[in-house]
Amino acid sequence: MSQFDSRGPPSKRGRMDGYKGPTTSGRMYSEREVDEELNKVDPEQRPNKVLLLTILNAEYPIDTMIISKVCAPIGGVERIVIFKRGKMIHAMVEFENIELASQAKRNLHGCDIYSGCCTLKVEFSRIERLDVKKNDDLTWDYTEPKRMERPVLLQEPPKMDDGMMGGGG
Repeated sequence: MSQFDSRGPPSKRGRMDGYKGPTTSGRMYSEREVDEELNKVDPEQRPNKVLLLTILNAEYPIDTMIISKVCAPIGGVERIVIFKRGKMIHAMVEFENIELASQAKRNLHGCDIYSGCCTLKVEFSRIERLDVKKNDDLTWDYTEPKRMERPVLLQEPPKMDDGMMGGGG
């Protein structure tokens, strides 16, 4: 059976049109259910430099900036991909090496991003490398200097008359 649902892998689906940051829609997990979910980790999954973060009870938007800040104390983040499967928010984070990923797994598993919500379940991924095509709220590649986009302050340039060209003074 495929590891993806019937719509294919996250890279092949619509990237959450009208994105405002994924949150959990519907029923929230009770504290007992969160604890049960945190204990459902496959001990046989071999270490890998890519981690799968499942965000339980995501009451607030989750984007690449949030995941980057969460992983910053460990360091070595190379790529981030965020996707939603059903009502669950997931983030895959690729680290520079297995040691950093293992440290992140130990330090972040069971932590809340915000007090009382956005609890992190952290597991090693089966995927060995993330494929990021662009930097945005859902995907980011920190290894590509050409992708380090400058922030855009204005969406459209001003309308210019023929007489408005030049440096002015």
